[in-house]
Amino acid sequence: MAGLKDIIGSILAELKAIQAAQDFPGPNHGFPGLIDAGEHGSLLVNENIERSITELSTLLLENDTAATRQFSNAEWRALVRKSLGPPLASIDLDDPLAVDIVRKELRRALDQARSKNGNQEYAVGCTLFESKDDIDPIRVGPVVIEARHQWLDRMVAEQKIGKVMAKRIRRKWAGGKLAKRKNAVDQIREKDVLAIVGACPFVCSVKTRGLPPESGKHKAIIAARMALAVVALAWDKPSSALDGFRLLIDRNLRQLRILTFEPGKITLAGSKLSHLPSGYTFKPGEWQVQAKRLAPLFAAAGEVLDFVTHATGQVSRPALNNVLMQALLWFHEACREAVDAMAVVKFVAVLDGLACGNGESEIRALLTARVGWSENDSIYKNGGLTMKQAVARLYGEGRSRTVHGTSERLSQDWSEMRGLAEALSRLALLGCLNWFEKNASGDDPAQLRVR
Repeated sequence: MAGLKDIIGSILAELKAIQAAQDFPGPNHGFPGLIDAGEHGSLLVNENIERSITELSTLLLENDTAATRQFSNAEWRALVRKSLGPPLASIDLDDPLAVDIVRKELRRALDQARSKNGNQEYAVGCTLFESKDDIDPIRVGPVVIEARHQWLDRMVAEQKIGKVMAKRIRRKWAGGKLAKRKNAVDQIREKDVLAIVGACPFVCSVKTRGLPPESGKHKAIIAARMALAVVALAWDKPSSALDGFRLLIDRNLRQLRILTFEPGKITLAGSKLSHLPSGYTFKPGEWQVQAKRLAPLFAAAGEVLDFVTHATGQVSRPALNNVLMQALLWFHEACREAVDAMAVVKFVAVLDGLACGNGESEIRALLTARVGWSENDSIYKNGGLTMKQAVARLYGEGRSRTVHGTSERLSQDWSEMRGLAEALSRLALLGCLNWFEKNASGDDPAQLRVR
């Protein structure tokens, strides 16, 4: 790949050729585009310049590890393109120092734009528990899950939503009708709140710092989904709990109905529900007891989710956070997976990730260190599979043969194996998060496999 100065030089040469051309954009140059040049108006560019901007954007991103976390590729290219506008429009193309001037101005504009990425808070409605009146806010790092009336009170207290708007929103939630607002902006914001929270009894909020809008939104959604998975770890079968824990953007109450025809019989379609409208119901005060018990789990997972939304990734334990982040993400995706065989692959990815990708022997070491099983211990109270046999079955038949396309059992029922994979990955993840919370020093993921 060409260097930074070479790419800028090619852009300047192309601009010079455009100025000299009589039939711009000319043959084979594509449709011309415009770059905002600030006080200098707009800059007309062709396809060659657009390609050079893409190359320049890629080179800058490859040499800036912080930017790779902060920006999506599209956001970064758009920022580079926008930052090039003013210096390219104002530069004297015949100046021998033109390349250096543009390079310096580009760097300055990029640094200035990045410094403006401040604090953001993203919010979306979600389902959690059937009970909501006595559920205190659940905090997992940058994520807060709170009953919608608590969230609205907080928004008013923080002056993010006005008192009049809040009063109207409460009236709508209570089933009342609303008159049209005179102020068009207030009307739109009010509709946005009502649409984004919807009929959900809870709101999930995520705070970010130093991230641009689209990248921040993307990371916030990932962190929110992972936080729901962390809460679900409190249940023996997290996937069942997660069926009632959903962000509104992921939520669709599904009634599976399929027509069936069989010779000589009259059949009815029947139905099966999934994506339940809410989770578990707690008696008054019951969740508070559970929340106190789960506080260490939420604290450990909170540090991991802080890493997910961190602008630079420069935290005290980046290696451990990275391993746990990927394990939590795999776990969430496995719980949500509709196909049992694919869920097994994802649950085993949790185990393999926590074992740093070192295969069966290190997964067994992980389970010994963090769960307390020896290789020959039965994983069930009534006997049956030993831990070594379970890992061999999951890693060999469940993961490797499926991934490599050599499984001969893909058409069989995988529900039992899925249950086994979920149980082992849950216990391993809980054990690792517990160890992570109790061992604040050191950053070696291999220690997860040491007793």
